[in-house]
Amino acid sequence: MFIEALVLGTVVAFFRGGTVKNMRLMHIRMPVLLIAAFLLQIVLSFMMLAGSTWFIQHRMLLYALSYGMLFIALFFNLGHKVVWFIIAGSIMNFAVIFLSNGTILISADALQQAGFLNRLSLIEAGRLPHYTLIEETTTLMSFFAKRLTPPSFYPVAQIFSPGDLFISLGLFFWIQHLFLGVGHYQRARMLQVDHHGKFLKR
Repeated sequence: MFIEALVLGTVVAFFRGGTVKNMRLMHIRMPVLLIAAFLLQIVLSFMMLAGSTWFIQHRMLLYALSYGMLFIALFFNLGHKVVWFIIAGSIMNFAVIFLSNGTILISADALQQAGFLNRLSLIEAGRLPHYTLIEETTTLMSFFAKRLTPPSFYPVAQIFSPGDLFISLGLFFWIQHLFLGVGHYQRARMLQVDHHGKFLKR
């Protein structure tokens, strides 16, 4: 879902007149830490789905490390207002994991609707211990669980949480902000009229 947000954000930004040059002019602080945090989460998710015992046993430590790096990087980028979407979504997701003893809350109905029947069977059999079905728990955090699916016409089957949605919105708008070069982009498009009646770019 995050990849789609980045791709769609880039396409829309270019249609709106954004350029790579504008992106270079925008200052992103702690970019290495930001990328490392996302990469660690991707690797962690992949390895746990693959059944890696080491990653499953140390998931709380790895989650804490990943979110720690993410929050530090986002804190240094609060000058970009859209970052608050990403912060809000990240807090939601981290709270669910932390308050659920390191497990990811997910909906069985959403798994069936998305066609992930094999994953549902593995969860029910206890072979994916880092997942907990919300139908089997009474925690208040179920609202923030992975329980949402895209419309049927969407080409990619997936399940996401409200936190994931906030993060995706944040990434989409942040890409707009970077490629359009807010302020710089607007100044570059302002026109003036000289004393001969000709239009001049400011």
